[in-house]
Amino acid sequence: MSTRRTKHRKTMNQTASYKERKTFEIYDKTHALLYLNEQPVEITDEESGETVPGYSYTGDMADGGTLVEASGVTAENRRDKFVAGLIGKSYDMDAQIAVLANGNDTPEHAAELEQFAQTRAECKKAVDEMLNR
Repeated sequence: MSTRRTKHRKTMNQTASYKERKTFEIYDKTHALLYLNEQPVEITDEESGETVPGYSYTGDMADGGTLVEASGVTAENRRDKFVAGLIGKSYDMDAQIAVLANGNDTPEHAAELEQFAQTRAECKKAVDEMLNR
């Protein structure tokens, strides 16, 4: 039996475009909005009809942001908090503990651990890209 458990929220990815670059916003005391999957786009100014350069973001919120759990975010810990929150979108805390505790003692556990490590690396890469804008 697999120990990987994901949060089964039916979320549709939504894309939104902006003239200015976005990184993150503190949403409330326990959440942050991360603006990931940045792509350069052309935006049409509604008043002038002119096309201007901009950026699009894709996430689970209507504004293109990705809502993650992140409480007590400071300048010193924001990377760790955002990475943990993004991992939490795929693995709840119980699943993370189970995968790490199981280690690679069986082929199935080794595969689960490898998948978790890949997810973690992808989350770190996405957060680092966002914070380095």
